Amino acid sequence: MYADLLAQRVVELIEGASFPHLDPASVISVIALLLAGAGLVTVRDYALGGGERLPLLVAEPFPRVEASIGIVAALEGVDEALSRRLAHYAQHPAVDGLVLVGAAPGAVPLPRAVGGVPLRTATAVSSRATGPTH
Repeated sequence: MYADLLAQRVVELIEGASFPHLDPASVISVIALLLAGAGLVTVRDYALGGGERLPLLVAEPFPRVEASIGIVAALEGVDEALSRRLAHYAQHPAVDGLVLVGAAPGAVPLPRAVGGVPLRTATAVSSRATGPTH
């Protein structure tokens, strides 16, 4: 599965789930469990060198590894610091694509690629927002 197909699968899995808490650490934890349950390999806090870490890296299991996708929670939106981090993540040879997870769909228009690496977005929906109302 190439980067674009893997990224699409990741987005579909994320958007098909509901999240108990919409904070970055909780969202990344739920996504890691969700993707591992779907048979993908996940690595939390993937070391990029220089003390920088990617929150989550996902790939197909060995021996089919053809691409790996970095996943970043951006629940508060995208600012200049996050844009710089995304560009840095995109430069790492292990990152074939990026998925940016937000709390609102299309809140910030983003480029289709960062540093030549495809960028997709996914929306995390709170399970509290989808639960019954009283």
